[in-house]
Amino acid sequence: MAQQNTEDYTCIDFYNARGLLRKWRTDQVRNSGPIIEMWEHVLSRAPSSLGDELWPILEQVCISAMDVARHDIVLDTIQRLDKKFPNSNRVRRLQAMRLESLGKFSEATYLYDNLIKADPTKGDKTEAINTLNEHLKTYINDTEAWKQLSELYFSENDLLRGIHCLEELMLSNPHNPIYFRRLGEARYTLGGQENYEMAKKYFEYALEANPNCLRSSVGLMLVCNQLIQCKSLSASKKNDTVNKYEDVLKNTISIIEDAEAGSEGLDHEWIIRELECHRKMND
Repeated sequence: MAQQNTEDYTCIDFYNARGLLRKWRTDQVRNSGPIIEMWEHVLSRAPSSLGDELWPILEQVCISAMDVARHDIVLDTIQRLDKKFPNSNRVRRLQAMRLESLGKFSEATYLYDNLIKADPTKGDKTEAINTLNEHLKTYINDTEAWKQLSELYFSENDLLRGIHCLEELMLSNPHNPIYFRRLGEARYTLGGQENYEMAKKYFEYALEANPNCLRSSVGLMLVCNQLIQCKSLSASKKNDTVNKYEDVLKNTISIIEDAEAGSEGLDHEWIIRELECHRKMND
């Protein structure tokens, strides 16, 4: 059961309200009620102070307003975005979502169909990458665009450019464990001792921020295993890495056991056996 949030978001200061909305966008958290409260009582009173970040905030507020049936705010934010970005498919998507929220399903479907037909990229990743790069020349603080661009680069196996996008995202949210984990995964995929050592640090940072992340824990375990096999690794570093490997293996098993305890009908014993075999292979 989700813990009830009793914080009064109408009294939060401008800086913290802006930071919270940015964090929730980055973490893909949909706290619709608090977002509307902070917009109405705090951020909407000085929108010019938001700079280019106003536009992703308006989109965030628009979607949150649909969730809580604040159709007045939905219409206002769409009109602002449409004025700034005429003929934008992202704004048209919001318009379709608004129609859907109002129960006008046939009109919404018609608009969605037109969006699919009018999409200039139609799955063309190269065109999508070019479009996002042009967009970011003007709106450099658009974290959603940086995130989309990083995933496009990774899908094209352009790991270095994908890493650059994640590093840009880190500037706006330097403690986000998801970014650390993705950077660790990218460096691990690149391979080589230098990249493995960087990946190890990123996975460690990710686990410091979120100790129960199975993906980060497994990532750190795998990268430690690769480093142990690097012939040029010094004896002291190898010893430290072996110890780290043992610690993270225990952490990984603990995360899996905790997940099993909280989930009826799930059996993770086979995974734990595989992890134990993996450890014995490295003894």
